[in-house]
Amino acid sequence: MKVNFRIEGIPALYKLMKKRKKLDFVFNGNTLRDLVNGLVSKFGPSVKTILLDKKDEVDIEYRVAVNMIKHLPYGERMDEVLNEGDVVHIMTVG
Repeated sequence: MKVNFRIEGIPALYKLMKKRKKLDFVFNGNTLRDLVNGLVSKFGPSVKTILLDKKDEVDIEYRVAVNMIKHLPYGERMDEVLNEGDVVHIMTVG
C-alpha cells in the first residue's frame, strides 16, 4: 500500500528520513502498525525508539491524523486501517 507520510515537530525522525517532512511511502499491510513497521525496515530501529512508547503504541506525546480529518486516539490507533493514498500525519501535541 502507498500512503503520503508527513511529520511535524519531530527533529530526530526528520533527520532519519534524510531531512524530509513528507514522502510517499509504500509498505506491506494496511494499518498504522504496518506503516510503522515499514518505516523501521527502511530507516532503522531508531524509528521505533522515536515514535513508540513501552506499549509499542505511537507515543501519547504525538498526534496522529489521517487526511487531517480523523485524529486517532491513543490506545486505538495502531490497528487503524489505512487506505491507499491516505495522508498520515504524525506531529507533536501542543
